[in-house]
Amino acid sequence: MSRVSAPPTTSPTTQSVKIPHEKIAMRAYEKWCQRGRPQGTELQDWMEAEAELRVEYSRSQNTMRR
Repeated sequence: MSRVSAPPTTSPTTQSVKIPHEKIAMRAYEKWCQRGRPQGTELQDWMEAEAELRVEYSRSQNTMRR
């Protein structure tokens, strides 16, 4: 049985950030590999990858605006 953790909380500004599907897929795959390639964690890996990328993209947009 795998331990499920909630994805990081995102602010409303990070929800509007568009993340390319391929970027999320690559990050989710990396997370899956790091976990040892367990079965049944696809959704968890995807959600965590998407949340992480939203934060990263919003941070990079904020630094560009300064």
